[in-house]
Amino acid sequence: VFPHGSTGTLLTTAFKKMEDNKRSGEGARRGEARRRRVVEESDFESSLCVQLAEKRCWLSSEMRCVASVGARRGAAVAVASPKSVSGVAACRPRVGLGSSASRFSSGEGVATRVSNGGTVFAMRHRAKRHHLSRPSDQRKALMRSLTTELLRHGRIKTTRQKAKAIIEHVDKVITWAKQAGKLQGAQAEHKKNLAKSFLYDSELVGNIFDEAAERYADRPGGYTRITPTAPRKGDNADMVYIELV
Repeated sequence: VFPHGSTGTLLTTAFKKMEDNKRSGEGARRGEARRRRVVEESDFESSLCVQLAEKRCWLSSEMRCVASVGARRGAAVAVASPKSVSGVAACRPRVGLGSSASRFSSGEGVATRVSNGGTVFAMRHRAKRHHLSRPSDQRKALMRSLTTELLRHGRIKTTRQKAKAIIEHVDKVITWAKQAGKLQGAQAEHKKNLAKSFLYDSELVGNIFDEAAERYADRPGGYTRITPTAPRKGDNADMVYIELV
């Protein structure tokens, strides 16, 4: 039997204790969850650091392999920035390619992809060439044919790129003819054989070697002239006339 008025007080106290226990339990659970989250984040960061260190080791080994190949071939090697690895910042070499501490040296034709996505490639020094969208055998045959026709007729119409491509070959043949005019015997015959091996008309070679030395005696080079004309119908390609001066 409770005294008068004491029942409400006891019930209120009991409810307060229950609320306090509930709040303390939720706080403990929240604190535990927070601690677990901190531990997981620290584990994730440490795993990323380990992975980054491993990737750097692999990258350095790949770079050393490519550099050794480049040193044997003798051309300049450039390194493109590697892609990021698992959200971590990209690994970049700290040593400049031009410094004395760099292991990179030349390597013409070197091109490979390292394990983390970076590309190592060689610079194309003096690799300019008129490809004309043809394989090498067809391109060489085209150059020989156009050069032969230009030397036979003195003036032909073709595309601008083809005209620019045959200039060096025309100059070469005429230079052989001029050199042969100053030589005698086997040396002069050798120059003529070089022209015969390139042009498709042996008779034409004889005419060139008879006339070129006198015609271009005072001209050290530049034996052709390119004159633009109307574009070709159909594909609108730039057309020109190329002629001997």
